[in-house]
Amino acid sequence: MATMTDDLKKRLHEFFPAATFSVSEVELALEKGDILTTKEAILPFLQTALFDEKVLEIELDRLPRTYFSRLKDDLPDVTEDEADAAKGAREGAEEGAVVLEKNEYNQGDYLMVMSHIVTLPLEPGLGNLHLRHSRCIVLRMFTNTYAVELATTFEELATVGDLPVLRLAFPVLGRKIYNAREFRAKVPESLNFVVTIELDEDVSELETIPVDISIKGMAFAVSKEEQKMFAMEARHTLKLYVKDELQAVLDGTVRHLSKVRKKGGIEYVCGVEFDLATRTLAAVVESLVASVQRAHLQDLAEKSDASGINLIA
Repeated sequence: MATMTDDLKKRLHEFFPAATFSVSEVELALEKGDILTTKEAILPFLQTALFDEKVLEIELDRLPRTYFSRLKDDLPDVTEDEADAAKGAREGAEEGAVVLEKNEYNQGDYLMVMSHIVTLPLEPGLGNLHLRHSRCIVLRMFTNTYAVELATTFEELATVGDLPVLRLAFPVLGRKIYNAREFRAKVPESLNFVVTIELDEDVSELETIPVDISIKGMAFAVSKEEQKMFAMEARHTLKLYVKDELQAVLDGTVRHLSKVRKKGGIEYVCGVEFDLATRTLAAVVESLVASVQRAHLQDLAEKSDASGINLIA
């Protein structure tokens, strides 16, 4: 007779076929919390992805191609009564009357219902067609110490306001993966971290904002036109500034060019691998990564306090 553990092994294999689990390994992972089997255990990761605007890696039907997206808030539609009340409030305000308040909706409230999740369209765009016909969808997000993979399925195309979005089932299965990739510290806006990149004779230097940084490399945001200035395997000199103070000058090689949707459109990203010529330079970068991590943790703590939600670092 099949046990609950056997059934769980089958579900894990359906979404994560590359991983092998013995009965004892499944039981140990459940005990440690490394396999997530309840919506309540999965909820904090989705809340963190939404509030921290994390980039999600998305795999479809166990194929090696990776797509990218972000979670989107599912704001409730405004009813006709609410629209009439808002119109009356605006007109009343002009006459000095008291403005009526509409029903309050807090960021991420829809996740608390644990019925579904909403993502922005995938990039590259071909993934949106593939996703609609996929049986197995895996969302991957990264914390400071591990990756979390969440299993879900497609429900429908939808809109939030006028924005087209993808509606997926609320995940009911997930797992943590340690040492999934080199640690990358997300750069918060509050840090005032700027990078300048030497290009060519026509554009001598480009100033932009880092997205994340590790001890081996970094990713920075560029516009669609600026991304055309970079080529795979090209080398550039980078100057890293924090609060207008120069922290390091080093060379980097372009390793990836990608794009991902965000609230205001599409974000184009260039990733470079550092050439750390000396131990001193490596130590400077390591110290900078630690500073970025501390700033990001402070940023998350402030968001946690403001929302009343315990976000995961």
